[in-house]
Amino acid sequence: MKNIFEIIPLIKKEPSCRYDCSKGCEMLLFDLCIKEEYDLQCSLLENSGFILFDEHNLCGNYHKTYRSSVTVHVYFCESEKAMRVIADPNITAYNTKPESCASIAKTTLWQFEVDHTLIDCGMFYAVRCKDGSFFVIDSAHMYSVNDDIRIIEFLRKHSGGRKPRVAGWFFSHCHEDHVAKFLDIIEYHRDEIDIEAVYYNFPDADHRDSRYWGEVNYAMTNKFERIMRDAKDIKKINLHSGQHFFVRNLEFVVLCTHEDVYPQSMQDFNNTSTALMMTAEGSKVLFPGDASAESDKVILRRYADYLKCDVVQVSHHGHSGTSPGFYRLADADCALFAVTQIKFDEEYPRQEANRVAIELAKEYHIASNGTAEIPLPYVFGQTKIYPDETFEDFNGIFNLWCYEYTDEMKQKLYDEFLERKNK
Repeated sequence: MKNIFEIIPLIKKEPSCRYDCSKGCEMLLFDLCIKEEYDLQCSLLENSGFILFDEHNLCGNYHKTYRSSVTVHVYFCESEKAMRVIADPNITAYNTKPESCASIAKTTLWQFEVDHTLIDCGMFYAVRCKDGSFFVIDSAHMYSVNDDIRIIEFLRKHSGGRKPRVAGWFFSHCHEDHVAKFLDIIEYHRDEIDIEAVYYNFPDADHRDSRYWGEVNYAMTNKFERIMRDAKDIKKINLHSGQHFFVRNLEFVVLCTHEDVYPQSMQDFNNTSTALMMTAEGSKVLFPGDASAESDKVILRRYADYLKCDVVQVSHHGHSGTSPGFYRLADADCALFAVTQIKFDEEYPRQEANRVAIELAKEYHIASNGTAEIPLPYVFGQTKIYPDETFEDFNGIFNLWCYEYTDEMKQKLYDEFLERKNK
């Protein structure tokens, strides 16, 4: 295999490890570094003809991205005394400045009520940019059987009946409840929606720890990458920590990817999640995806007070994800749970992180109880909750997942659903 680092000048220091990041991208990790070694590495690149494309410094984390025949992303983290040099042959550029666009729509965030008839998880967020296009986060589970259609109808409705345009579609990780319905949209509804670019960073299906991920995740990762290779009309932007990019009037900072977790274990597939901070109309919205314990350590160690935000998506649907300390630093007025009320109630007594997020928030919203519409900038009291659309198929859930409820509980849940539906 060709050594991609042969064409990249490096400091005279032995890296502690080398990581195959996927899609031909590789990373060298230099431990016990100082800032001057990072500065020297950047100077070596500049003196060898690499062109500085992007620079972003945040909370003692220094990042530069250079372009030549490959993209080289270099970053130094003061809190870790570590430098990473990533060689990425995928050189599709992202916007380093806000895009000039018409202002014809209200910037708005939606937590969409995915179809939870047969599944408790699944996550789909949409942000309408001021020009009427969308930035979308993840998609629903394969068992949310009609959500490819429902998602397109939802975006069309909020495009004034026009064919929806997705300026960017971000994927936190490749679990089926985050990518499955997007793949259905690409396969079966491609002519019904315009998609300009996808943003993600997934490890390969043959990753060091993939034997722990299960056959479904292996197959899903391979399918996603195959469909992306075939979708020639969609730009693919491979994300790395510290990158600072814009989509229309939305600003994003990449906080963590699987590259930052390495060499720690990623047996928990959720630790492959990419975390984003979005700023829109002066409000900050934090999307950790399904980030779990190892990702949480990276994020807390590096960013501290920068995590303060207005709206936080609670990691891993409110199951075991990021720590209570994560939500204390986020200190968000609005917490979003991409989960059913049933599972929320089951998790609440055993997940301190959920309780902390709710104690700090002025409002919180559970996806199964109806789509939440949040105008940006965020102002408490302006969130609108749409009528509840879907309800649990108890027999189907039992056959699939062996969850069983008493007749009294089933009736109580159904009565609560009817009350929400009729609001």
